[in-house]
Amino acid sequence: MRESSFFADGRCVGFLFLLVVLVGCEAFRQDNRERIYVTATVLNLRDQPTTNSSVVARLKRGQELVVMEQNPPWLLVELDDKAKGWVHGSYVGDPTAVRTALQTDLSHRSQTTPTHVRQKAPQGSSQPRQSLPEEMAIDDMLEGLPDDLPIEEMEPLEGQSRYMGAASGGQVVVEFWGKESDLQRAEIMVSTVDITDSDLRRNAEMVRQFVQNAIPQWKRETDWVVDFLRGLSSKDKGEGGFDTKSKAVRFLFVKPLGAIRVTIEKV
Repeated sequence: MRESSFFADGRCVGFLFLLVVLVGCEAFRQDNRERIYVTATVLNLRDQPTTNSSVVARLKRGQELVVMEQNPPWLLVELDDKAKGWVHGSYVGDPTAVRTALQTDLSHRSQTTPTHVRQKAPQGSSQPRQSLPEEMAIDDMLEGLPDDLPIEEMEPLEGQSRYMGAASGGQVVVEFWGKESDLQRAEIMVSTVDITDSDLRRNAEMVRQFVQNAIPQWKRETDWVVDFLRGLSSKDKGEGGFDTKSKAVRFLFVKPLGAIRVTIEKV
């Protein structure tokens, strides 16, 4: 009887060992799956490998994807939230490809004449010129940001007008979606990795001003924003944010670009 029990225990131990090995192998396999990044400004995630299929989601530049299956030129990928879909292989790549795509966009933009002429707020005004709390206008969002941030109208995406500007050698990039006087979304992306402390502080001050232009009640000192951006950038997938009655604010570390993207969107 005792021998039988011992044998059973031995089988149990062996089974547990095998289970641990299998789980470990599966984890190892998943950790070593190919990871790619979105290089396009916006990329459609589709439910089938064809342009005629439904769009599951719209992905942003720098977003990390895990390759599950290949059907050239299409790739079945998995997102952070485990959602799956197909993307075209021409619009994804490694971190170098992401940086190259951004620089190409900035280079093209710098060769054209700005199409949006910024209007300054009345002298002595300390607040953005927004007439309604839920509204966002390009000129309001740029209040307090450098004058050398020319804004150009880009090709529409997602069925919306899009505007883009950059400053500080590409360390600061802004994008606006929707009507100039009533934006649906405003974004600022600032470099936070491999830059000097003074550059980081300058970029953090722009983030502070940009968010406060949309949400005046968001009172933060530049030192606080510097520490916050540093903290997000130290994580593999740093993110944060908050909501108001009319807007959602999201901070996301875009690892391939070594930058923080701040998105302010109407809700």
